[in-house]
Amino acid sequence: MTADALAPWADASAPARAPGLGSSNTGPSQTDGMAHLRPFETVAALPIAAAFFRALNEAGLKYGIIQDLSSLPDGLAGRDDLDVLLDKSDYSVFCSIVSQLHGRRSVSLSCYDNVCAGREDWFLPDFSCGRYLHLDMHIGVRVGREFRKRYLAFDYAAIARWEPIHVDGVPVPVVSAEDEIRIAIARLAFRAWTLTWRRWVIVGDRWKDQLARLPFASDGQGLHVVEYPFGGGRTVICRFRQTADTLVAHRGDLASLRRSIREKDGFTGRYGVADGAVHLVRKSSYLALRLLQRLMPGSFPPKRRPMAGGLVVALIGPDGVGKSTQARRLTQILRWKFGCAQAYVGIGDGSGWWLRKGLQNLVFPHRRRLKSLAHDDGRDSSRRDRAKGGVAATALALWAVLIAFERYAVVKRSHRWATRGLIVICDRWPQAQRSGYLDGPTIPPHLFSIPGLSALARLERKLYEKMAGCRPHLVLHLVSDFAVSALRKPGEIKREAFDARLSLMAELRAQDKDIRTVDANGSLEAVNQELFRHIWLSL
Repeated sequence: MTADALAPWADASAPARAPGLGSSNTGPSQTDGMAHLRPFETVAALPIAAAFFRALNEAGLKYGIIQDLSSLPDGLAGRDDLDVLLDKSDYSVFCSIVSQLHGRRSVSLSCYDNVCAGREDWFLPDFSCGRYLHLDMHIGVRVGREFRKRYLAFDYAAIARWEPIHVDGVPVPVVSAEDEIRIAIARLAFRAWTLTWRRWVIVGDRWKDQLARLPFASDGQGLHVVEYPFGGGRTVICRFRQTADTLVAHRGDLASLRRSIREKDGFTGRYGVADGAVHLVRKSSYLALRLLQRLMPGSFPPKRRPMAGGLVVALIGPDGVGKSTQARRLTQILRWKFGCAQAYVGIGDGSGWWLRKGLQNLVFPHRRRLKSLAHDDGRDSSRRDRAKGGVAATALALWAVLIAFERYAVVKRSHRWATRGLIVICDRWPQAQRSGYLDGPTIPPHLFSIPGLSALARLERKLYEKMAGCRPHLVLHLVSDFAVSALRKPGEIKREAFDARLSLMAELRAQDKDIRTVDANGSLEAVNQELFRHIWLSL
């Protein structure tokens, strides 16, 4: 199928196949120098995209983008995937370039549809925006059932022509219209089906929308034809017909294309039944796992996880520095492609045990009175007041132990989730160094001398010591001025308590040199970008 033989189909002009891409910046083809190039506008993208493609060009790598170009602007902006086809001989250089840009590779579930040889998920961070690109790196384009993609249909050399676009001034080769339609139909041939006695297969809306943006060659009889040359001078054709609002494909042509691709890869028998059975088993397993992940979050490995495994991240700081807000934002950003969960270790408005939250709502209005009774030494009080004080002290001790057990459960669960491959963002983290601050022990020291309560105090201390031994993989201290905290949460904390927390954080950093400090005085976006950078470099 030559470029001169192409004719517009369904009134699809050349620029219409990529909304938002206009006319400018054309250049010679990367492969054959054909002059028939459709113009594309410079595409806006994350800064890391331009740096990545510039590095590939300077290294002389043979690559190109092979996805539906209507989704290209979203892909370059970090809102969709980027399908990159790479020549096999350049794979090692590609890995080196991506690693220099702090790229990370992920591992997917074995039953996932995209787990196949010659395809990898790479992620490139953009620290200036606090986001990342998702690269679907292909050594060859593999086709097959959704969960059975094992047939190599195209490699880099099989793409007849590449066309240039510009990403922030950097030229990037994208697949030509005729090659894009050949790839799309090869994929369609293994997905579409109809009853055996029907001659034409109805093309689904997703495929129809993509094909409608691409030019077809016509045989002059109302049929649109796509040709596939194979070895030995053999050519397979696929015929399409537009009827009213329906696009149909010839069933026999699609079957012939499937057989030819299988034979080219050395599969000479009948593999349709086997492919369908494997696809059904894998898809059933995948859907079952997704359902179980919704019913029991964190109990199963996520769909996609970092190559180096999961990570527990703790955000620590006084009230008003933005821990909860940043934890939510980071979870949302990372959860786009990775398995990511959020954990809360405090006793405020975050999630927690229903028993503790119910008791907290019941007792919270009387908390000051209970603390006053519990701290009264009883010398100037009546016997009745001393009895009330003892009951209040016991209640507070039991309350502190309940909180300690809840925090211990959250700490252990966070590490379990990370073992299964999740990135866990923890709002706060317990410490055992000083009582009453930064989610540490809360039983007052004078209760240690009271018979009965001393056992509860020792139990609480033991739980916090165990939690201190389960350190997060990354600890981030958010520090700010008191004025910033008072502005964000007026009246939430006094200056003396704020300074005491900062002083304790400085002591913790002196003991653990791996703790990172983040200035929380800046804007929400600036702090988020700095936190994202620390987390990404720890993956």
